Amino acid sequence: MEYLGDPDRPTGPLAELVWLRKIIVERALTRGDYILSGGARSDYYIDKFALFADPNVLRRIARLFTPIVAETQPDLIAGTELGGVVIATAVSQMSGIPMIAVRKTPKSYGAFANDFVEGPYHAGQRVLLLEDVVTNARSLLKAKDDLEALGLHVTTCAVVSRGLAPVRALIQFSLPRGNAPLEN
Repeated sequence: MEYLGDPDRPTGPLAELVWLRKIIVERALTRGDYILSGGARSDYYIDKFALFADPNVLRRIARLFTPIVAETQPDLIAGTELGGVVIATAVSQMSGIPMIAVRKTPKSYGAFANDFVEGPYHAGQRVLLLEDVVTNARSLLKAKDDLEALGLHVTTCAVVSRGLAPVRALIQFSLPRGNAPLEN
């Protein structure tokens, strides 16, 4: 395993973004013919769970959100189902800010059937809504609209934007089509 540095001692932001791109290429990138969640075709896929499974990598990614948390000063960290919840949990743990999870569709069972938000919140709170990888950000923007309909003030951010998504992301990641060599 590559040494990733001390997770409790951050390095500079540019160095961290270089690291993030490198770790994506090394651990989470596959080439092939894929259909993405939004229906678009791509010749590469980013398997974010190959990154999130390593607690050191997840912690380091979560730490990259520190400036965004400081800037937005949210009352809650939110994550979209499923990968965004993983990131939101890690950011919540590191920041001490409570979190909520946002479902793609309301659940149809239990004490809170028809709810699409898991966890306590109240109107007027500021929410930092996190997602893992976005191409067009349709599901992230729908989640934002759903939360705003509940009276929450939402700022969105993703770990990776691989398209022209109108959301802020830690890193813009795109590759040339075909088998062009990857730079680390």
